[in-house]
Amino acid sequence: MSRNTNFSDAELRRLRIAGAVWLLIGALFIARLFYIQVIQHGIYDRQARGTRIVNQTIKAQRGEIFTRDARPGQEALYPIALNRDQIMLISDNRKITDDAHVAGVVATSTARTAEETDEITKKLSQKNRAYQILIKDLKPEHEAAIRGAIDREKIVGLYFDRLPARFYPERELLAHLTGFVGRDEVGEPIGRYGIEAYFDTRLKGTHGYVKTEKDPFGGWIPVADRDFDAARDGDDVILTIDRTLQLTVCEALKRGIAKHRARSASGIIMDPKTGAVLAMCSLPTFDPNDYQTVERPSAYNNRSIFVPFEPGSVFKIVTMGAALDAGAITPDTTFTDVGFVKRDGFTIRNAAEKKWGTQSMTTVIKESINTGTVFAADKLGSAPFRGYVEKFGFGQKTGIELKTEEKGNTKSLTRKGSVFLATGSFGQGITTTPLQLVNAYATIANQGVMMRPTVVHAWRSSDEKTEFNKPVEVRRVISKKSAGEATAMLRTVVEEGHGKAARVAGYSIVGKTGTAQIAGANGKYTEDNNHTFIGFGPANDPRFVMLITYEAPAARFAETTAVPTFGEVAKFLLEYLGVEPDQPDRRS
Repeated sequence: MSRNTNFSDAELRRLRIAGAVWLLIGALFIARLFYIQVIQHGIYDRQARGTRIVNQTIKAQRGEIFTRDARPGQEALYPIALNRDQIMLISDNRKITDDAHVAGVVATSTARTAEETDEITKKLSQKNRAYQILIKDLKPEHEAAIRGAIDREKIVGLYFDRLPARFYPERELLAHLTGFVGRDEVGEPIGRYGIEAYFDTRLKGTHGYVKTEKDPFGGWIPVADRDFDAARDGDDVILTIDRTLQLTVCEALKRGIAKHRARSASGIIMDPKTGAVLAMCSLPTFDPNDYQTVERPSAYNNRSIFVPFEPGSVFKIVTMGAALDAGAITPDTTFTDVGFVKRDGFTIRNAAEKKWGTQSMTTVIKESINTGTVFAADKLGSAPFRGYVEKFGFGQKTGIELKTEEKGNTKSLTRKGSVFLATGSFGQGITTTPLQLVNAYATIANQGVMMRPTVVHAWRSSDEKTEFNKPVEVRRVISKKSAGEATAMLRTVVEEGHGKAARVAGYSIVGKTGTAQIAGANGKYTEDNNHTFIGFGPANDPRFVMLITYEAPAARFAETTAVPTFGEVAKFLLEYLGVEPDQPDRRS
C-alpha cells in the first residue's frame, strides 16, 4: 500500500516560503563572505598582520672612556667609564611572611648596617608591592651569598634583576673629567658633565630597529622582506690624561689641603707643545657611581674650568710678556719704586708695603713688585694691554672638550679710569679659570704660540678604527724672542725669588707665585687668599706646564703652600716621563 504524498496548497506555500528564506540566508552568507574576503580583504589582512608584526628597537651600546700612558713608547689603555649590568635585589612583598627574618638574611649576606637593615624591613612591610627594589647596585659576591641563603632557608619572594648601567672603576679620581650618565625627563640615559656630556651624542651611538613577523608560537620569522637597520654602537674616547700623573697630583693636593687647611684645590699638567692635558684634578670631588647621594650639585663642577678667580701675581708675566712683545720695555728697563702709586684716587701698594727703589723689570717679576707691573702696563697702554689679554685667551673659553667651561671676566679692562689698567696688570679686578692660566703659561713655554687645550687623544669606533685628535694651533700671541725673555724672567723666581721650593735637582724650572685676596659676596676683599704657582720645565725645552692652586689655606703666602706641592709633583713627573736632566751638575 503506497503512502499519499500529495500536499495541500497551504503546505506547498509554506515549503516555498521556507525554501526562499533559506536561499536568501545562503545568498546573504555568501555575500558577507565575499565582502569580508574580497572587498575588505586589505583591512582584515592589516589587522591580522598587526598581531604578527614585530617592531623592535635594537639598542646601541654606549662607547667607553679610557686613559692612556703618557710615557713615550707606552701604549697601554686603562678603562675609566665602562658598561656593565647593575644587579638589583628585588622582592615580591606579597609572598614574604617574615619581614624581619628576610631583612636579616639580606643584611647579613651584604654586610649592611643596622640602619640599612631597618630600611630594608620598611621596604618589605609594603605588602601591596610586587616589585620592590631592596638593593639597587648589588656586588656579585653579595648576590652569590643571597642566592645561597635563599636555597638553604627556602626563602620565597626574593629574586634578582639586571639593568644596563655605567661603571666608573676609578671612582673619585677622574670624576670631574668623565662626568656621569644620568637620566633625562623620559628616563633615557644622558651624559651629565665632563666627557659624558660633551660627547654624549658620539658616545651613545645610534639605535637600530627590526620589523618582521612572529609565528604562532611567538618566534621571529626570517622573511626576506623584513625591514632591518643595524645599531651603531657609540665611539670609545681615549683621553690624553695619564692615570699615574692624575693620581700623583690628586694625592699631593689632598695632603696639601689637610696640611694647610684649604677649602679646595686644583692641579693641571699640560704638554705645551700639543695642548694635551696630562692631569686635571679638582678637590673636593665625588663618586660618579653614586652621584645621586651628592648633597650639593656644585660638587659636580670641575673647578679647573668652572670656577673663575682673581689670579693675582701669576698674571704679572702676562703683562710683562705683552709689554716685551710690543717693545714698550726690555727685561733691563728700570723704574724707581716709592712703595705705592695713585690712580683715580686709589692708592696701590706693594705686598707688606715694601719700597724697592730703582729696579729692573726682571726684578719686578722675581720679587713680585706690584708698582713695577703697573709701570710696565702704563708703558704698554690700556688698549694694547687689553688686546694682549684677549690674545692670551682670557675672557673667552679655551674650547676644551669638557662641559660647563666658564670664560672668566675681564670687563673691568674696558671701563674708563686708569685704576683698572693698574690693578688688572697684577691680576686684580679680573677673573680667570685655572685652565686659562695654564694655557697662557703654555703659550710662553711654546715660544709664544698658543695651542688649543685638549683632553682627547683619539676616538675608536665600534669597528676598531681609530681617529687621532691632532694638535690645533690657535695663534701666535707673542714673538719667540719675547717668550724667551719672559721665560728668563720666570727663571729668576725659582732660582733666586719666592719659588725656590719648586726646584728639581738637575733641571731648570721656571714659574711664578701668586697670592690673591678673595672677594666676598659684597665685593669687598676678605682676609682669605688664593695661593697659586704656575711653572714649566726644563726651561729651554719645556715638557710640561703645571698649575697648583689652593683656596683659602691657613698659611699666608703661596711660597709655603702651592710652591712645595709643585716641586714635589715636578720631581716625579720629570722622572716618570724620562726627561734627561738639562743641568746634571746642579743640585737644588
